[in-house]
Amino acid sequence: MKAVRTAAACGCVLLAVGCGSSGKHDVSSPSPSASAASPAPPADKGPVCDGDPAAKGFHVLRGGSVELPGGAGAVSYQEARADGSRRTAVLGTGAGAGTGTAGAGSRGWTVKPGQAVTVGGASYTVAQICTYRVVLTPKGQKNVTESPQPSSAATWPSLTDGRFRLRWHVPNNEYSGQYSAVVTEINPGPRADIGITGRDGGSAAYRDARVGDTLEFAGRLWKVAAIGTGDGSPAESNPHSGYVDLELVGPAGG
Repeated sequence: MKAVRTAAACGCVLLAVGCGSSGKHDVSSPSPSASAASPAPPADKGPVCDGDPAAKGFHVLRGGSVELPGGAGAVSYQEARADGSRRTAVLGTGAGAGTGTAGAGSRGWTVKPGQAVTVGGASYTVAQICTYRVVLTPKGQKNVTESPQPSSAATWPSLTDGRFRLRWHVPNNEYSGQYSAVVTEINPGPRADIGITGRDGGSAAYRDARVGDTLEFAGRLWKVAAIGTGDGSPAESNPHSGYVDLELVGPAGG
């Protein structure tokens, strides 16, 4: 991997990465974590999103990464930050899907909406930053569309009264293996850690999600509608385990 440096002269952040394969990879269910209560992080000061709400480009989901085209490499969304009026994000280089990190040895860089970044020699604009995603728009390209989503994702997941229920430690897999979702942890608050694995990007690790939070996966937006702590034991064959209900909001846009 090449060195990562800041191009101060032009006000751009340079995220130079070595060339990597952009081929498809197998999807496996996110690994549930062991039960251990963790302290609640400070509440996010908001706003939920900052930047162009109509921005089109590549969606880098919170705690996940996207392999950019042309061998540019992967970029990941490591941290979300806000001061009550504006948002920033910490991006990293290298694959970090579902882990909340950008891979071994990768450094993170704080970016803001409208900022120019370069990844593997390709130029992008940080068009929008949300708690759940960053949208990178390729520079100099017209009619840019969002990162393609597998067509089979349109039929997943199955909803009941507009909601998708995830049971603690029980992965819910899309039938052809394109996606998998699982609640990996439930903590007091209540707060839930939710892992999403997706082919060709679309992976995420939403940590400490609370009721009312917005998530993105499978090309759609979801609201955390309910978190049930249950009896404190993982689901599997336990009917009294914890769960998370996600309510479908609509297309992810962009």
